[in-house]
Amino acid sequence: MSIEYKSCGCSFETNDKGLPIFNPNIISLPLDCSRTWDLICDGNTKGVFQLESYLGQSKSRDSQPRNIAELADVISIIRPGCNDAVVDGKTLTQHYIDRKAKRDEVKYFHPTLEPILKNTYGILVYQEQALAIAKELAGYSLSEAEILRKAIGKKDIELMTKVKSEFADKAVEHGILTRADAVEIFSWIEKSQKYSFNASHAVAYALNAYQTAYAKAHFPRAFFAAYIRHSGGKPKPFIEVNELVNNARIMDIDIRPPNILNMIENCELISGEPHFGLTNVKKVGKSVFKDIKKIIDEKGYDIASMTWDQFLMKIGRYVKKDSFENMIAAGAFDCYKISRNEMLYGLQLFIDLRDKDHNDLEQTEQETFVGGLEEAAGKLLNQEKIGFHDRNRIELLQSTVSSLLSPPFSLLDMPSWIAKKERELLGIELTCTEIDEYDTLDANCTCREYIKGFSSNVIAIAAKISSVREYAIKKGKNKGSLMAFIRIEDGTCALEGLVCFSDDWEKNKKDAKEGAIVLVRGTRDKKNKESFLVKKVQKLKQCI
Repeated sequence: MSIEYKSCGCSFETNDKGLPIFNPNIISLPLDCSRTWDLICDGNTKGVFQLESYLGQSKSRDSQPRNIAELADVISIIRPGCNDAVVDGKTLTQHYIDRKAKRDEVKYFHPTLEPILKNTYGILVYQEQALAIAKELAGYSLSEAEILRKAIGKKDIELMTKVKSEFADKAVEHGILTRADAVEIFSWIEKSQKYSFNASHAVAYALNAYQTAYAKAHFPRAFFAAYIRHSGGKPKPFIEVNELVNNARIMDIDIRPPNILNMIENCELISGEPHFGLTNVKKVGKSVFKDIKKIIDEKGYDIASMTWDQFLMKIGRYVKKDSFENMIAAGAFDCYKISRNEMLYGLQLFIDLRDKDHNDLEQTEQETFVGGLEEAAGKLLNQEKIGFHDRNRIELLQSTVSSLLSPPFSLLDMPSWIAKKERELLGIELTCTEIDEYDTLDANCTCREYIKGFSSNVIAIAAKISSVREYAIKKGKNKGSLMAFIRIEDGTCALEGLVCFSDDWEKNKKDAKEGAIVLVRGTRDKKNKESFLVKKVQKLKQCI
């Protein structure tokens, strides 16, 4: 069976529930899929090859590519060659964007440049264009032009002086340019070509980017599961996980916490939804996962029918202490409906027992830890002779029972503690946030609702400030004053780049600290509808 999937012009095989099966032929993907191009043009390119950075996301949105050639341009203009080269007060990247959007007129420094630069709106983007300019305007052979291109990339001042003079001489001899024009064009080539792509390279990258965007557009749950699964290969895995989960939330996809009952090693789909695996928890490696699975399989345990206490007594001794603690704190045992602190407390008492006691507890049929301890103590007390070591064991068992029945402190889980542990161990909060402990009645919007278009005269979001970047203003009447860009999170997703201009920043910076739980009031920028302009930052009151 095949269906037309949500009017995007692409058909897929589906399963018996009508859901598309993730098995596309990567060689024959349609290159005109509107759903895929819409995703790229929306800047929803986290995880999309070459475009997942903030720069890639924003320039995809600004450039609005609708075919592979234009996508290759986007990938190329965010390279340092174009992005750092400034002509007439703007980078070549911005010139390209403004000309493509018809905000600026497409101009050519010399008429002979038009056929070479027409496809990139008069902007020198690719190495091949530099070679063509050298050939057409200065009479270089292609082999000579290639030597010129390589010389530009070496950044050798003495060599560049020589090459520039040769280019000007050849251009004048060729009879098309004056020496002044030749020097100007060479400077243009020099600025833009230090870190530029060749066109074939850019097109190959664009095809790869399109393929990943296609997967994200049509199979987002499988896409996010795969990217989280491979996040460990990133330089900062937890930052990667945080960004992926927040992006998934914007697309109304919730990544589920690890669950011991699933017994999956790494993030994967279960019933069509992405779930963290046990090894996604910090300090839980493959060997820990294999050890747990081996015991369960060899002993034939049905862990779904066990109580938490039974799991602890029968399997606890085979799991490394720090790994076990981290799995508990990350929520992998929430299926047993016991507070995480209660489990951690019980685990510590269990660890303090002796190997002989662990043996007895592993053999017991008792459903509770207390019951198992009392049974083990009873067996020792019923012996005909009770030696010194047995008396010590009995005292330890009885003391452990007493500690379990009367804990010396509260074992309740506070939202702030859970959130802190999940962020520390998984990279992001999944089940609650620190904000859950605060009075948020004055909020009228969430981060996700804002991204999806919520509008009001005053927008108020209760959130945690995750980063603050101060900048000194370089131009205008406020030159030298400080302004800030703020990132906030509220459990629905993250909101990047909130803008607080200098006057408002001066009033609010004492409360707008990284890690603060605040109510951020502001408005949507009339010119840039995605930008949130911060007017007031107010600390929230804790109510738990």
